[in-house]
Amino acid sequence: MFRSINRRRVMRQVANLVAHQRHFDAISLLMNENKRDSCFEFENALVGLRYDAFFAMNHVPSVTSWPPSANDLFASSAGIPEVTPEQLNADAVRSAVIHRGSLIVRGLFNENETSLLRDSIDHAYADHDKALSGSLKTSRWFTPIDPAPHPGVNTTIKRDWFRDSGAELAADSPRGLFNIITCFQNHKIIDLVAEYLEERPALSVRKTSLRRVRHDQTETGWHQDGSFLGQGIRSLNVWVALTDCGIDASSMEMVPRRLHEIVPTGTEGALMTWTVSPSVVNEAAQDTPPVHLQFKAGDAILFDEMNLHRTSSSPNFTKDRYAIEAWFFAPSTYPLDQLPLMV
Repeated sequence: MFRSINRRRVMRQVANLVAHQRHFDAISLLMNENKRDSCFEFENALVGLRYDAFFAMNHVPSVTSWPPSANDLFASSAGIPEVTPEQLNADAVRSAVIHRGSLIVRGLFNENETSLLRDSIDHAYADHDKALSGSLKTSRWFTPIDPAPHPGVNTTIKRDWFRDSGAELAADSPRGLFNIITCFQNHKIIDLVAEYLEERPALSVRKTSLRRVRHDQTETGWHQDGSFLGQGIRSLNVWVALTDCGIDASSMEMVPRRLHEIVPTGTEGALMTWTVSPSVVNEAAQDTPPVHLQFKAGDAILFDEMNLHRTSSSPNFTKDRYAIEAWFFAPSTYPLDQLPLMV
């Protein structure tokens, strides 16, 4: 009885804050209350609040040019730079992404966090399957986001395409999204991204996902996300391995250098119209050939829309790969078709 009364009180407070355009205060209140008294009502409301908060803001550009200049802090090291969580800061991210294309963070998440997020993925997949079979409508693990229409926003979501590629949209899993954001907050990752982008960031509904890639998944092709995200954006992807990958499970292959242009797609040899052919990859890589990355559970890699990479595939893989992918954007240059969630 007390919990029910308290939850109604909290939701009244949230409604009052939103009525006064204090969306971020409402988000903070619900995050804190849900940590004390976890419930579907709070988690589902948070998804909608994050979407609405974006459109309640006036997004003024914080910088006039991008990418920023940065000292090469990793000039003495070869390949993709690596840091520990203690060494991770905005200067390190800026230097690595601008000069080398990406930054690896070894051991970003601990064992409890990787276990929590793996379980979140399994719950989200299971409840989505129940919804498809008609045995479940909604739950804290799977409630499809229903974004309100806004000018310039395409709200249609082809969920079957995401599932075929080994992904559940985090925004479709209120509990899963809460867990992801909580883990990021534990390590001040959102503050780091805000400092890097120079704006409080927004996640992408379409590109922030709970990933479970089957060991026998076919090759997906080389690509730069910027080829379909558009020009003039500011982004940072935080990809975190939740299982060991790169030996008996799928990982990533990546060109270990910064590219300053979007390379041609759909040329001879490309798997699809939006992917890059091997010959173009080799030309873009120059004297830095693609590398096959290996990660332990909890390791992360950060990169932006210019990075050229692909999901690796091999007949020798025997284990499925679990990971989360979180694409952050500066709101003032947000590609609206990605559907924004303020964090």
